[in-house]
Amino acid sequence: MKKVFFIVAVFAFLGSAFAQELDGWKLNGQVQLRSEVDGRDFSNATHPFTYASLRTRLGVEKTFDKKLQFFVQFQDSRVFGEEGNPNTDLMNLDMHQGFVKLMKPFDWDINVQAGRFEVVYGTERFFGMSGWTYVGRSYDGVRFSVLPDCWDLDVFALTLNEEVSYIGGPSSSVYPYPQEETPSQSIYGFYKKNKISDASKFDIVGYYEINREDVGLDTNRLNVFTIGGTYWGNYGDFSTTFEGAYQLGGRSGVDVGAYLLSFQGAYKVDIFSFGLGADLLSGNDPETADKHEGYQATYGTGHKFFGYMDYFPSNAAGLGTNDFYFKFTATPKESDFNFALDFHQFMTNQSVLITSLNDPDGIEESMLGQELDLTVKYNFVKNTSVSWGGSLFFPGELMKVFYAPREDAAFWTYLMITANL
Repeated sequence: MKKVFFIVAVFAFLGSAFAQELDGWKLNGQVQLRSEVDGRDFSNATHPFTYASLRTRLGVEKTFDKKLQFFVQFQDSRVFGEEGNPNTDLMNLDMHQGFVKLMKPFDWDINVQAGRFEVVYGTERFFGMSGWTYVGRSYDGVRFSVLPDCWDLDVFALTLNEEVSYIGGPSSSVYPYPQEETPSQSIYGFYKKNKISDASKFDIVGYYEINREDVGLDTNRLNVFTIGGTYWGNYGDFSTTFEGAYQLGGRSGVDVGAYLLSFQGAYKVDIFSFGLGADLLSGNDPETADKHEGYQATYGTGHKFFGYMDYFPSNAAGLGTNDFYFKFTATPKESDFNFALDFHQFMTNQSVLITSLNDPDGIEESMLGQELDLTVKYNFVKNTSVSWGGSLFFPGELMKVFYAPREDAAFWTYLMITANL
């Protein structure tokens, strides 16, 4: 509790001090509160789960002499009733972001950001903040922005896991001999933005993931390189987005060869927008065990792409996910409301043989099901919105097998308030 009181005291001081003493200091914050009714188990014989989550963020930032940016943001994430007792607390206050950014040090045309920060690029297909969840996503690392005003290239090194703790002072017990490789997991990558014209742009991303845990002689758990790109095109009322990526390397000594392909097209008519698209994530062929062919979309914001019920790609049993979808939005003029309706047809990328007592020979299946998502958003005041969403999922043959004996339609709904400071 002491650190909570300290942080509150600091922000209280910042808010009450003289303006001339705090010139340039900015407060930022967010409260995201969401109540959910969860009937995603495909059974009408069970009652749905109900729960509410709360994410609270409070931060402060300042830029000094246009050369140094200081930013720190604290976060508390909880589910209502998680404490189990009104006289206790979770002690789960954490630093979501905390970094310094050096602008053009030594008069070099680069910016250097170091600390803990969010990594968000493009559509969030490859790197996203995962803003829907009640925790979000941020990384420890360093990022170099090279020629940010013209070339616009980011190069970054991120640490996901490190087994070596802080060493305050040396001792013989701290340094084992013979030395063994320390398990750790890192990402090294780049993101390059390219403006082709006023109507189009093309971004390129590449990153290398390594998990140094040994799973065999000279074999790490993970060595995978991903290379991909995103193209945006705007042609009057018609717009397109193409995305693609390929993964290669190894997972636990098994070769990796996987792909992602995505196409979206949207047409705007007055206050309405109509869109069609397809996302293809490759999957493992059940007939081959000597290669990993399933694309891993680990760091993107999957909630934006694969239906709001969040079944996929994790519920595809490693077979990959093919998502064909239709999107409709309505944004009435001079109204605080907007509406969205999405329909998804989900299939596995690789079919699988399903057998039964009645059909021992089996049949090839790939149908996962259909999802319908309806969203209504009300812009209450500036930077504050109230959203309601409701979704239905009609299971295909594979989902009925995965969730057997449950095979009813699934449902899910929520009410959410998002207030930004």
